[in-house]
Amino acid sequence: MILPLVLAALLAPTPQAAAETPRGFVSRLYAAYRDPDYSPFTHPARVFAPPLVAALRENARLSSGEVGYLDADPLCQCQDPGGLRAAVAGVRQSAPGSAEVRVRIAFGGADSRDLRLTLVRLAGAWRIADIATADEPSFLAGLRAWNRRKRSGR
Repeated sequence: MILPLVLAALLAPTPQAAAETPRGFVSRLYAAYRDPDYSPFTHPARVFAPPLVAALRENARLSSGEVGYLDADPLCQCQDPGGLRAAVAGVRQSAPGSAEVRVRIAFGGADSRDLRLTLVRLAGAWRIADIATADEPSFLAGLRAWNRRKRSGR
């Protein structure tokens, strides 16, 4: 009598996992920095939207192994994420497929920075389309401009 119930429970369709929220995506992303070997550039398509991935790849190609536009990790605004603490300061979702997430990153003491991540939802997953800071209103625009200058030989 119990065996049919167990079999029915095992064969019943499992409810789909709830879709990840923008806050959840960003929190999970920064939690990955606890691994000292983590880099968002190891699998950039898992973190960044296709236009940003393309610009990053072009930058690497144009830099020919030298320091290009990207001389630090734009998500932690650092070269070494040791001691990184990140907190989601706010989320604004203007449409189902886009969101803006404000993040405060800190390394201890008064060393803290604010970022604004623009997210897009692609194939059911959130990806970073752009990064803004007080010094750089659009990481993607800056990266593309550097790539254009490098292509033109300037």
